[in-house]
Amino acid sequence: MSIYNTLCRNGPGCHFLAMGRCWFRHLNEVDDKMVELFELLARLPERIDRLQGIISKHQKEKEKQRRLILNKPVHQELKCTHESISNDVTDLLSNVSQLPPELHLAILHHFDLETVLGLDLPYNLLHKVLQLPRGEKLGSWLGRQLLEQDLGILYVPGENTMFLANYHQEDEDGDGLSLKVSDLSPGLTPGAYKVRILQNGFDLVRVGCDFLSTQCGPVKCFHTAKTEHWASSFMCRGFSLQTETRTDLAPGNWEPKHSWHLPLGQSQGDRLRGSVDELKAPVFVISLQEEWWTRQWSHRRGRNYSVDSVAQGQEVNDGASEEELLGLGVVTNMQGEVVAYTISGGPVFAAYDPADNPHSDEGWYNFSVSRYQYTGQIEQAGLIITGSQNDYGMPWLLEEEGIEFPDQEHYTAKQYLPTSCATGCPNTWNRFHQCTAFCRQRWGN
Repeated sequence: MSIYNTLCRNGPGCHFLAMGRCWFRHLNEVDDKMVELFELLARLPERIDRLQGIISKHQKEKEKQRRLILNKPVHQELKCTHESISNDVTDLLSNVSQLPPELHLAILHHFDLETVLGLDLPYNLLHKVLQLPRGEKLGSWLGRQLLEQDLGILYVPGENTMFLANYHQEDEDGDGLSLKVSDLSPGLTPGAYKVRILQNGFDLVRVGCDFLSTQCGPVKCFHTAKTEHWASSFMCRGFSLQTETRTDLAPGNWEPKHSWHLPLGQSQGDRLRGSVDELKAPVFVISLQEEWWTRQWSHRRGRNYSVDSVAQGQEVNDGASEEELLGLGVVTNMQGEVVAYTISGGPVFAAYDPADNPHSDEGWYNFSVSRYQYTGQIEQAGLIITGSQNDYGMPWLLEEEGIEFPDQEHYTAKQYLPTSCATGCPNTWNRFHQCTAFCRQRWGN
């Protein structure tokens, strides 16, 4: 570094400065950026105290909410992620980003695990913020922490695969020592995810993002609309979908084009046979390690933190307990490492295309897997198995019933696509509810 850029130690009373011969810089010669830096450093103690006060307040609120959740695990009403973030916290995040990089770690250390994961920090920075021991793998450490705290959150590393068994195990021929499964590819984008349970389905989204299956989104929220009508507003809320048709995985005609058998012989859950912790079909699996099933493993069901209103109604009307609903589970090896996540416990998985015409089979013979992201972004935000179509407000049905909905302009300009009537009559009305009723009277079916 040049001596001309070094601050003179003699201060303003420098003899050489008075003679005009000082080679070093003085405060009156410091550029604006240096002045701003000195002022910032002078205010740092006060700002850090204020930030820590905000963090402490935020942490107490989060802890209070956590205690309420632990007493009654399922959210009766999912809070808007935008409204739940106070102005203080928004100001806090803004202040942190303006601080010198050296101070980021000191501030981020005070956040709870869920908030840190929602910030989508780079891998190296996340490793430092969480203060992992030297040589500890981030995925392994996070898996153990999330399992121990039972937060309803899963951490998915880069190398992951997914597969599905969509049948009642007792209905499938076999010795009960394996599951017939079919792969779903590609796997999930690496990151931390949270789960929302639907009727015969689920919504899986990255922590810090909005569920597709609510009335909130990155662009706009519709709090006055019915939550079960989420399929009629996702475009205006700022989501885009890519849907893959997998009719071979439908529960009504479970005949996968490509399948293999997941061995259960290494399971250490024999004593849990018949309990909620038993791994059996139907089940959706996110595998984090290759061939973990060839070594000893165990499966444990976790707590549901978000269940939509239709699934809750199913619980009340059918007399089902929370354990009989779909829910997140964890597979661990004998060293306590998380090797897979599961979603299981319900009757079967059903799925429809949220943007397509409604199906008369309610998603039991037509099966779709939908991935979604925020509109304009490339990175995947979530994956949804929508569940059965029954009781959810499909846009085409709302249009026919004259009910207004946010995405209406995307549908009113389209013509109904003709589909053959299920009763075999010559009509090709897509309005199958009226058509079926008419045909039964007209054709006696």
